[in-house]
Amino acid sequence: MNDPVCRVREWGEEMGALAVAFADGFEEVYSYAPGEYLVKIVTAQDGARALALLAEEGVTGALLEYYAVLGAVELPDLDRGIWIASPERVAEGILAGSLMPVTGAVEDTVTVFATDGGGDLYAVSTSTGSVCHLTGGACDGTSYDVSETGYRMVAPDLWTFLDRLRQDLRGALVERPALKAR
Repeated sequence: MNDPVCRVREWGEEMGALAVAFADGFEEVYSYAPGEYLVKIVTAQDGARALALLAEEGVTGALLEYYAVLGAVELPDLDRGIWIASPERVAEGILAGSLMPVTGAVEDTVTVFATDGGGDLYAVSTSTGSVCHLTGGACDGTSYDVSETGYRMVAPDLWTFLDRLRQDLRGALVERPALKAR
């Protein structure tokens, strides 16, 4: 599928179904309730508003394709969890310094769009479009200073990052212990 909007919509629809399947029976298998899952597919009107908001804040490329179709995605029990921010949160983050230079081990400018819930951030490089994982850095409000181990490219582009999340969720369903006899 070459149309990015269709591809992102299909990803969102599949992730929504996978999240429901993952949450179903989760407590029975793991002995605690699952977190709240969310895969928000937005209306065309909301997508247009998100694009205008983010473009005004300097966001370009794949993040705009993503937010034209989807909003927040919350997968709290997948590994450490992943929370992709809503477009409003990304814009708020940019105003607070999340479209920022990364200094130290690498010189780049990134747009933060997600977190793993443990304080680590996921960001898209504005120069390469790759997705990086930022850990243990120091943010002074104008830049994020990282050591060599604090900046790791995790995907060459946003689509690869999203596809890996889908593969991880599919894999978690396949590997989950069989439900106890009801």
